Amino acid sequence: MNTEPEQLGIARSLFLGHIAEDLLFPYPEMPDDERETVSQVIDAFKTFAEREIDPVAIDRDGELPETVRTGLAEMGLLGLVVPEKYDGFGFGTTAYCRVMEEVARSDSSTAVFVGGHESIGIKALLLHGTEDQKKRFLPKLATGELIAAYALTEPGAGSDAAAVASRAERIDGSTSFLLNGQKQFVTNGGYAGLVTVFAKTPVRTRKGLEDKITAFIVTSDMPGVSVGKTEKKFGIKGSSTTELIFENVEIPEENILGELGRGFRVAMEVLNTGRLSLAAGAVGGGKELLRLSTEYASQRKQFGKPIIEFEMIRDKLATMASDLYAMESMVYLTTGLVDRSVQDFSIESAMCKLFSSEALWQMTDTALQIAGGYGYMTEYPYERHMRDARINRIFEGTNEIQKLFIALSGLKEPGQKLREVGKALSNPIESVGTIGSYAAERLKRVVTHEHLTKASPALKEYASHLESLTADLAARSDELLRKHKKAIIQREYIQDRLAEAATNLFAMAATLSRTSTRLDAVGETDAEKDVMLCRVFCERAWRAARRRLREVGGGDFSDIDTAARMIQEAGGYPF
Repeated sequence: MNTEPEQLGIARSLFLGHIAEDLLFPYPEMPDDERETVSQVIDAFKTFAEREIDPVAIDRDGELPETVRTGLAEMGLLGLVVPEKYDGFGFGTTAYCRVMEEVARSDSSTAVFVGGHESIGIKALLLHGTEDQKKRFLPKLATGELIAAYALTEPGAGSDAAAVASRAERIDGSTSFLLNGQKQFVTNGGYAGLVTVFAKTPVRTRKGLEDKITAFIVTSDMPGVSVGKTEKKFGIKGSSTTELIFENVEIPEENILGELGRGFRVAMEVLNTGRLSLAAGAVGGGKELLRLSTEYASQRKQFGKPIIEFEMIRDKLATMASDLYAMESMVYLTTGLVDRSVQDFSIESAMCKLFSSEALWQMTDTALQIAGGYGYMTEYPYERHMRDARINRIFEGTNEIQKLFIALSGLKEPGQKLREVGKALSNPIESVGTIGSYAAERLKRVVTHEHLTKASPALKEYASHLESLTADLAARSDELLRKHKKAIIQREYIQDRLAEAATNLFAMAATLSRTSTRLDAVGETDAEKDVMLCRVFCERAWRAARRRLREVGGGDFSDIDTAARMIQEAGGYPF
């Protein structure tokens, strides 16, 4: 089995005790010509936003004005990811996420509209559409003539996407399908002209006919397509979130996206890329919160001086800024992998979404706390930011699902190694190479560990922490798999902590990469701010990762489980 870091990717390699330096260093940058184009688009958007986007009115009225939607379309912001030959900008993932960061900084509902259209609505067509499908739909999607949506969730199928109940049966004597079902929580559902819909279809396999998920292009003008109730939401109130109902909708065979029965894979690939733009949006929202908090703390005086002079407030601001630096580092390291055509970035994408959405939520709480009583009043923006930010921990797969995915996907390669060793032990003479390699790796983790050769000497302390904790992650992974074997799938207490530890290590790796690359490029004086934020973040991150790995290694979760069952039996607080 091939376990070279560069072929496994950064996150998967960490679980094997490897640090994929060739993927980490140097930290990726946009080409100069693309950066210039992105800068022009952002400048145009900022001018438009100052004139047309009123987040207070959008939140109050519960809708995104048509002038905003059409204005975004006229600027080309609805075709950023569409290739130029289909009338789009042809932006790469880094360029697109950079624009999404600015859109989210301006207004969350507007970002959800753009993201629902491009991050997930168009994505299946871009990834799996035929040339004919792309020619038919992409030009209209790029110009905003058609707005796109993504319809996977149902009343009985949320995180468990495989539980989709919508069905598309082939019509007797025809190549078309008849779609019936109901989708809920569809972003842009109220005005979408094209929807990627996932439904069960009978597919002939070796076992006979089996129900498999298939992805379909459904247009709103097809008979039987209707919009159900519009949801009233806690936050992102200006975005359209509706039910979509399909009653005997006839869909031609040429509207299948990808292969018949392979829609689950399509759905997951779309969400992988959607998580990155969501994380980029969290970066934008966090930057705005930090600006608001710094401004308020500088002006608000208590006990004869601005509250920014008090250490507790300074601690909060430094934490916000260092978390932002880490979020930004993770997101744009990962988008750089995508733009370099690294095939699998799924764990990195999940880590970006998990870390960034949790950090943004904490920032909203911190910003509101700094503002004190003013933060609680609707006259000020803090409570709106809090309401808008909360959805990010649910969007694109809940953070609990992200943790399960990170942990179990990360354990895949260590598990494969153990299976190979198990097979080798049945014939040890012929398999001495496999056994010897495994024994050598285990011994290496005990005696020493890999070293970061490309990290800056100025960051040696934190590079050393990353090295030792990566070896510890691999050792813990190995121990857990030998102890629990397949039952590890059910051990969510462990998966939770393992995912958090691994995510903190990836965040450290991304931050060290970015700061080291910056130091190499401009020197210590000009990179002073980078070094400071890197140090502040890594000091917290390595301790958090170490704590979680210790819990995984020696944790006894029986009391937690017993208490939870006691609460379950009592129907709430047991006294």
